Amino acid sequence: MTLTKSNYKTTLILDTRDQDKSAPELLTDVKTTLESLGATITKEDDLGRRDFVRVTDRHFTSAHYFELRLEAPLSFASDVQEKFRLDKVVYRIIVQS
Repeated sequence: MTLTKSNYKTTLILDTRDQDKSAPELLTDVKTTLESLGATITKEDDLGRRDFVRVTDRHFTSAHYFELRLEAPLSFASDVQEKFRLDKVVYRIIVQS
């Protein structure tokens, strides 16, 4: 059986409120989790802290954004959503193929 991989662009929005670690340190933990799902990270961009266009919580108006390019199995998009569903650090994760 061969494992087919695809290229993905993943945008992460990290919630750094109530965290002892900085955003890059939290990203390291997230990358470890992504690699456990079979992903190989090829490029990483720190987009910095940005304001939200639509604010849903008046106490949370901005967050730290990261963009990752990676190579992962075809089931990655659904697996990553399920993995971070209850994670408090990853506010949003957007996976594009």
